[in-house]
Amino acid sequence: MILVTGASGTLGRVLVPTLTRRGADVRALSRKPRGGNGPGGTGSFEWVVGDLASGTGLDEAVDGIDVIVHAASNTRGQGRGDADAVWRLLEAAKRGGRRPHVVYISIVGVDRIPFGYYQIKHEAEQTIEASGLPHTIQRTTQWFQLLDKFLTQAAKSPVVPVPAAPFQPLDAAEAATRLADLAGGEPLGHAEDMGGPELLDASEIAQAYLRVTGKRRVLVPFRLPGKAGRAFRAGAHTSPENQQGKTTWAEYLAAEYGA
Repeated sequence: MILVTGASGTLGRVLVPTLTRRGADVRALSRKPRGGNGPGGTGSFEWVVGDLASGTGLDEAVDGIDVIVHAASNTRGQGRGDADAVWRLLEAAKRGGRRPHVVYISIVGVDRIPFGYYQIKHEAEQTIEASGLPHTIQRTTQWFQLLDKFLTQAAKSPVVPVPAAPFQPLDAAEAATRLADLAGGEPLGHAEDMGGPELLDASEIAQAYLRVTGKRRVLVPFRLPGKAGRAFRAGAHTSPENQQGKTTWAEYLAAEYGA
């Protein structure tokens, strides 16, 4: 039995059906009740209600679980966000008397970039490492879907700010496939980083988005400040030696926007 947190999020919506198609029995965690049928496949599927921000319902969610795939992120921005949520989840797992394999999705560069959200993700990693539970931490580069969402929001303005930094975008569906593989395997501690198939400047990413959506916007490059900015400009959030992703940014845009 596999528990997937963040089951209704960007990654979870792809991961849950990937697991059930493989025959896994999946319990999907959500803060609100979910109706409808399961995602198909040969495995069983159920929604459970639980809140990572308060801990409500977590004891029931982890009951009988063999693997926890923690795909939830930035839970309502309370406290230390991901770090607090991970701690509550692990404590619930320990109270249940089992030792589930914890699979955690993280970000390339969280240990190298002094950026608030990254530092909290790194703290969450350290919490898992210190838990005594078997675990696998998978870091990936930035997902197409999140870049798309950011650009859609930014393009509501006639001027779009573009950071002077490279990116290595990856399809969240490919990240979900990797997590499904890890959930069915032995704990690895830290898995090899996973990156997209190409490195692109942020301006290239934005220009491709504007072309395929037919929007005319002015791109304004800017330098991210401070130590975090220097780390981003140096590509500390990329992993050029790990280009396992197959889908390119252009291919994703063509499929998403029909161009």
